[in-house]
Amino acid sequence: MLDKIKWFWGYYKKYPYVLAVLVFLTPVQTAFQVSIPRMIEFVVDFIKTGAVPDNAVARRLTALGEGWGLSTATTFCLGLIALGLMASLIYVFVQSHRAWMNIKLEWLFRQYSFNGITTKGPDFFNKFRTGDLVTRLTDDVAEKLSWFACSGIFRLYEALLMVTFTIAMMTIIDPWLTVFSVGPLPLLIFVFFKSSSLLEKRFDHLQKKISRSNDVIEACFSGIRVVKAYVKEKPQKQRFDRAINERRDAEISAIKVHAIIDSLYMYIWQTGIIIVLVAGGYLAINANLSLGKLVAFIYYEVYLVFPMFDIGQFLVKSRQSAVSINRLLELEKTPPMVIDNGTRECDGNVAGNLRFENVDFAFDQTRKIIDGVTVEIPSGQTIALVGKVGAGKSWLAQMVPRLVDPSGGKITLDGHDLREFRLEDLRRNIGYVPQEPVLFSDTVRNNIVFGRDEIDQATIDWAVDVSQLKEEVATFPNGLDTEIGTRGMSISGGQKQRLALARALVGKPKVLILDDCTSALDSRTETALWERLHEVMPGMTAILITHRPDTLENADMIYVLEDGKVTETGKHDELIAQAGQYARMYKRYLLKEQVTGVT
Repeated sequence: MLDKIKWFWGYYKKYPYVLAVLVFLTPVQTAFQVSIPRMIEFVVDFIKTGAVPDNAVARRLTALGEGWGLSTATTFCLGLIALGLMASLIYVFVQSHRAWMNIKLEWLFRQYSFNGITTKGPDFFNKFRTGDLVTRLTDDVAEKLSWFACSGIFRLYEALLMVTFTIAMMTIIDPWLTVFSVGPLPLLIFVFFKSSSLLEKRFDHLQKKISRSNDVIEACFSGIRVVKAYVKEKPQKQRFDRAINERRDAEISAIKVHAIIDSLYMYIWQTGIIIVLVAGGYLAINANLSLGKLVAFIYYEVYLVFPMFDIGQFLVKSRQSAVSINRLLELEKTPPMVIDNGTRECDGNVAGNLRFENVDFAFDQTRKIIDGVTVEIPSGQTIALVGKVGAGKSWLAQMVPRLVDPSGGKITLDGHDLREFRLEDLRRNIGYVPQEPVLFSDTVRNNIVFGRDEIDQATIDWAVDVSQLKEEVATFPNGLDTEIGTRGMSISGGQKQRLALARALVGKPKVLILDDCTSALDSRTETALWERLHEVMPGMTAILITHRPDTLENADMIYVLEDGKVTETGKHDELIAQAGQYARMYKRYLLKEQVTGVT
């Protein structure tokens, strides 16, 4: 519970004015509200007896009215109107701030969680599926937390104040009748403690089923081409049907418990009204209680119904929200693989000298993905990493822009550990094209520029030309401003790769990393691409992961990896002469290319 209070306070402390309004004006509004039945009591008793009620407040009001030349009836009626008006105005003022805070907190919860997710590493996204993350940022935040975070808490605060002030007023009127009317309260407390654990289990189960159904939807739509290619629409429909039925059952199960507890709270407390009507009516008939006091007492008993309902709602929603908070805290408590605490700035004079010094990398202690790699890459050189699938080539390359950090050893840029640099500055000097190009549902231009507003049109045109995308862009309906659809589904695989390459080149990086980014290109386009890349790469330090023979032959140095270790190092001719692992792989690459060319 304490960690959840701290979690909420981290957001509330940013808005002290709104918090002050909610904390200090709610009791004022409640005080005006609970004064209204006493004024009704005075009016009823005055009408019935024709005399001022034997009450200090009533006598002072009468004296005040007489000073203004008003009759007692007029004074009481104006007092009733004034109380109602003040209570309403303050209520509207408080409610507007409460509503604003609901929306603001929802935005903050989602934005903070999203920002945190973007700092996580590959291990995080292996643990949490996309559909599950979407559920946590939408359903958990919007449906479960946004209302509870402000309105839920402060409706409880208002309800507790209303109950306290109301019972105090009832006690002033008749202490014994008050004792009888609040009798159901212990029973309500018992119901809460018996139901809280059951509620939390049902809500936790429901959120998991919602995550599961969203994950099925996301996976199907992301792979819709494969689904259609293998004619697997029916199995996908069946998967979705199972997931949505499980979600429905979980929803019904949670709603049943919720409805039962709500009903218990409502109907148990309404027995208090019956007690007041029976016992209070008996006292009034026997002249032990004035008619005005009975009317006020009935008002107060009704006043208690809705606050008790709000308390019940809070107790239910608190269990539901606790589940959602735990799900967001689970995201927050997963530490990022890369921490941005560097202070060194890249001032534009980066030379691009890279050195891997006895670098290790592993997700756990069972197997090292990278094991003791030492590599020197002088500024302006082009090196190639080759090896079997799973040898660790991509992981080694991903350490340069610090997508992951070494678990042992260090990587330096111009003699400084990469962790010394500010992450934003470091990555601004690195161009990275992954194996699978990632595109966004936006225009070609925005996918290339990618938020770097300082990039001018001439640089965009240059990057498009170098990446061999110029001819295709000219055929697009709106040129660079053509929308490419979700994940670039409206363009070919080769166009995706070249668009991703243009994105990397447009920043004029000092270090360029190309991770097998030409696999979808035909031989003519790839040849033209490498010719242009070799023209622009002499000023860059380039790390290539490739199996293309022509590219390997032109590399300044080749490193062969196996099981995370560098097993061979040298230029192309030197490695061929050694007749080792590289020579065997190169022959296979060459044979594959010849077969593809013949085909």
